[in-house]
Amino acid sequence: HDSRFTIHTYTAATMASDDLFPDSVKDFVFDLHDASRRSFIPSELQPLYMSTFREITSKYFPNTAWPSPAQIANECGRDPLFLALYNELTLRHLQSVKRPTVRDRIEGWQAYRQLFDLILDEAPAEGGGDGETATTTLYLIPEWCFDIMHEFLYQFQGFCQFRTSTYTAAAKVADDSGKEPPAHVCDALDALGQHRDAWAVETVLYYLHRLVAVGTRSKNASATYRFLAYFSAITLSRLECLLGDYRASIAALDVIYDPSAELVAVGEDMKSPEELVSHVFPARLSL
Repeated sequence: HDSRFTIHTYTAATMASDDLFPDSVKDFVFDLHDASRRSFIPSELQPLYMSTFREITSKYFPNTAWPSPAQIANECGRDPLFLALYNELTLRHLQSVKRPTVRDRIEGWQAYRQLFDLILDEAPAEGGGDGETATTTLYLIPEWCFDIMHEFLYQFQGFCQFRTSTYTAAAKVADDSGKEPPAHVCDALDALGQHRDAWAVETVLYYLHRLVAVGTRSKNASATYRFLAYFSAITLSRLECLLGDYRASIAALDVIYDPSAELVAVGEDMKSPEELVSHVFPARLSL
């Protein structure tokens, strides 16, 4: 049962095909794809992500899901990486307006794994030589990169809390009465049992370490991969703190405060990693 396709009020009933989408939705998807995968112009991408997405959401999808990736695939040439970015963006919205079920939480995990695998597949080789020319295939503004990483950890925390409360509820019922737990608890237990690898901390750590590495150890990493690296470092620091390894939490930030780190292009400006973090207000708060 995929709640994403059943809670729609506007989209499921009236958006069975992209011919029925409002023009503003189709134009947004096309323009977002063009700015992030073709033109790489920050001044075009900034308002699309920061303003237009929120405006369209408020008008058409304030409490419901956006069209699924399959429904908008024609607007972006069926680009797998862009569809994964769109999926993360719209699922992030959906989880903010409804209480996620266990299957929503697992779907979120699968969405992040797919996104990070595709991002890493296009990443420059670690340790690339000085003579190599950087090839840009993806551009995301810093705020978008931070939001992805921030939500990744937020959903990890939410899943861990949900799993603990589910097992506690089941154990309490068994201890008190010896009866079967309520149906919703049994459903959650069943889903957790079928997806034991969901939000595994080892895999979460793997992705964070890999994103830091590809953005900081390659001489020809693009701005986007460096953005992702530095915000992954902040996320890694927060995760290590949650896990109780405070030395590792502090060490994770070394790449941000490295005095030898090269400047990174942020719009028309060049900034150090520390200045980049200060440029994104929520990231600055995270430190």
